[in-house]
Amino acid sequence: MLNEKKGKHPIIGNGEYYIEPLIKKSFRVEPTFPHEYEEAKMRLCEDIEKIQDLFSNSEEIFVDKKIVCVRLEPKFEAKSYMPNSLIADSDMKLIGGRRYTIDNQESAKGKLYFMRASNSDLEKLKTKLLSGKKDNVKTWKNQICTIKSIDLLRPDEKVLGFNDCWNAGTVEVVIHPLGTDRDKAIEGFFSATGIQKEKAEIRSYDDGLTFVCAYMDKALVDKAKKYNPLRSVKPINDDWDIPFRMSAMVAPAPKVPLKLFKSDIQIGVFDGGVQKGTKLIEPFIRNYDMVEEKPTIKGLDHGAGVCGAVLYGNLAGKTEMDEVENPVVSVESFRVFPAKKSGNIETDMQMYTTIDIIENVVRQRKDIKLYTLSFGPKGAILDDEINRFTYACDKLTYDVDDGGVNPLFCIAAGNDGNLEEPLNRIQSPSDMVNGMAIGAYSLNALNDKYRAPYSCVGPGREGAKIKPDLLEFGGTPDRPFVAVKSGDEIEGVCGTSYSAPVVAGKIGRLMATSNQIVPHLGRAILIHNAEADGMESSPENGFGFCPENVEELLNCSDNRVTIFYEGEITSSASVRLPVFMPEINMCRGNANIKWTICTVVNPNLNDTDAYTNNCIEDTFYPNEMKFAFRKHGKATKNLNLLKEEDMEIARMLISQGYTKSDLPVSKPAKKNFREADLRNSDFKWDTIIRKNISMRCSSLINPFLSLHAIGRDEYEHEKIKYFVVITVDVPNFKGSLYDNILHTYPNLTPISIQNLNRVMAQIK
Repeated sequence: MLNEKKGKHPIIGNGEYYIEPLIKKSFRVEPTFPHEYEEAKMRLCEDIEKIQDLFSNSEEIFVDKKIVCVRLEPKFEAKSYMPNSLIADSDMKLIGGRRYTIDNQESAKGKLYFMRASNSDLEKLKTKLLSGKKDNVKTWKNQICTIKSIDLLRPDEKVLGFNDCWNAGTVEVVIHPLGTDRDKAIEGFFSATGIQKEKAEIRSYDDGLTFVCAYMDKALVDKAKKYNPLRSVKPINDDWDIPFRMSAMVAPAPKVPLKLFKSDIQIGVFDGGVQKGTKLIEPFIRNYDMVEEKPTIKGLDHGAGVCGAVLYGNLAGKTEMDEVENPVVSVESFRVFPAKKSGNIETDMQMYTTIDIIENVVRQRKDIKLYTLSFGPKGAILDDEINRFTYACDKLTYDVDDGGVNPLFCIAAGNDGNLEEPLNRIQSPSDMVNGMAIGAYSLNALNDKYRAPYSCVGPGREGAKIKPDLLEFGGTPDRPFVAVKSGDEIEGVCGTSYSAPVVAGKIGRLMATSNQIVPHLGRAILIHNAEADGMESSPENGFGFCPENVEELLNCSDNRVTIFYEGEITSSASVRLPVFMPEINMCRGNANIKWTICTVVNPNLNDTDAYTNNCIEDTFYPNEMKFAFRKHGKATKNLNLLKEEDMEIARMLISQGYTKSDLPVSKPAKKNFREADLRNSDFKWDTIIRKNISMRCSSLINPFLSLHAIGRDEYEHEKIKYFVVITVDVPNFKGSLYDNILHTYPNLTPISIQNLNRVMAQIK
């Protein structure tokens, strides 16, 4: 809760004015490699010979460019172990990656890279290994010693997500990027399987994968998995005309205000459209029919419920005698289903045509920066494959003009949370790394919040491991979400379909309250303030429950102060981001510091294990004058150089051969974690980081965060956009910490809070 001492103040912006470059040296401990070099290179030569034999002696179907797998030993998934040396000075190319199961043990995983190569390319690689020309090149030798094998992707590794009951249905086929041979690879797939090309939907991305949506049965899947350029095939449930979770409650709708005002804060809704004459919605919405087919009653009711949730949230307690307030946002509604049907039930692939519509709308409507989606293909996400829907949303979020505002998607997590694990996991496209997955909570008899049983759970995929991001009220049959229904009624419903648009509406409210709030800063603010027990996230609740009164999040008290920063940082660079706490070391008691970092990154469609091309690593330094003194074979000494006695010790240690650290001592102390440890404990490569720490005020002197940007492969010098929210809470601070910060750092300014009427125009 906010410290109410002396009232409220607006949160503070412009923190980025005090960000400084930071020179941060990296220290790498040389690992123990799993293979001896001579043994490894001879074994890899044998692997290549086996592959060459398979080109002519196996049932697998190949094209000119072959796809082979370079499998690394476990615990060598860091980007520094990417086998670039194999392809150096050759026409071979690494075209993506994923995780693989070692010796059929689900608990044992390693990194696999896909390599595109011709027969002659592999022969040259074998010659390079046998000739010994690179035996004195350290990078080459180290990479060779981390490789478990070079082989082909097994047919069973290409088949994902099928259960024993599956006989036939719509599937998504993914074909490797083959460069100039892409069209040949696509034609080869249809030739190998016998599927008619005109009965499939095909979508290719520049320098990326090709997605094919087709109707297949078991026999066709068996044919497809023998096609070498095939990366994966998985079933997709393309039937969105399913019963929505409803209760029996239907009642007359409340009244709209006599004077109607429409907001210029627009939220885009892709859904089933809204029926004319739906009085609670019609004044505040523009509806666009993006498909020719006539709307369905279910679709219109669902669309009305979603749009109403954006505008009003939950209408529980409202009767026909009540009057709602003018909503502070408006809706641009794009009706996308029922999607166009081909006339052949076996090829009704509405997901692909719907994604096409979404891509076109978001690219064309530069005026809309906030969207909500409450539908998608049914079924839990798979770690080893990216759904086209997810990638499309992530790419749309990232691709903006220089200086542009990145759009944000708030997406329903899915309603299969009561299925057995892992079928209860979040559903595409809520697994996107640049967006928000919203689950649902309900209330018990004591009004305590709990995850609704139907709400899908995490974890998310690599790059967004904490999912869903937030839980918002979505109701249960015994305590439903009261939504707008077509016409002049409201009804009791439940589902993540309604919790997601409520969160979008809350971010819209933040944007209406201050024009300094852009969608992704709103994303960071909501996650930063999510209600949870402690700060730990969980697979069920994500970062926690979405705050109720979001306007309160833009307030500080005298001794609990929130500051935000936004900017861009180039990969491989480091910056010092100050935590503003002047004179804090003179205060008694504890200080609580909480920070949330939100990034918008370029997604890598080709590598599920390295889906985020960039990330920011954060480190907290509580005392800018406390340094570590190290000497090989001796215990490290941490000394506060503001203390005279520590200065004397420091001089003595340096005379004895100790060296002083370049940066102060961090908290917690950074260790040389392996890549897997950093991913799991420090959320490396994730787009959202939220942490907190409590320390004695006396131990804090000009504390700061270091932000170190990292990029992979060709993205190592790409800029990363980030938003940071930091809250410092010092209950025992004498006077006003808020005022002290503003007086000490004059470039910091409270955000401008505007009257909501300023975004409203009267329409009646």
